[in-house]
Amino acid sequence: MTYEFQSAVTRGGNIVTPEKLVITDKFVQWSQNNGLRSLFLAKSAITIPRSVISGVEFDGKLIGADILIWTISGQSIFAKNFTTADAKQIKKLLLNQHI
Repeated sequence: MTYEFQSAVTRGGNIVTPEKLVITDKFVQWSQNNGLRSLFLAKSAITIPRSVISGVEFDGKLIGADILIWTISGQSIFAKNFTTADAKQIKKLLLNQHI
């Protein structure tokens, strides 16, 4: 199953270049377009296997939340400006808890 989440403009996310998290059964991918200044709207992306995820935390702010996903190998994903509800769901999905 595939779940997709996007940073929220109402939580401070960029309307032109939102951050995206895609969670599948095997991988987690963070991506963000580099914007109009980049040739052909280049994209930054990080993909990590779910099998190496060692922790997930989210930092609830006044509005919205930032998400930190780290692995046993030291690689990490830091995603900003998601809704608190999305952050909680992402954490549950990645820690294999029931939603």
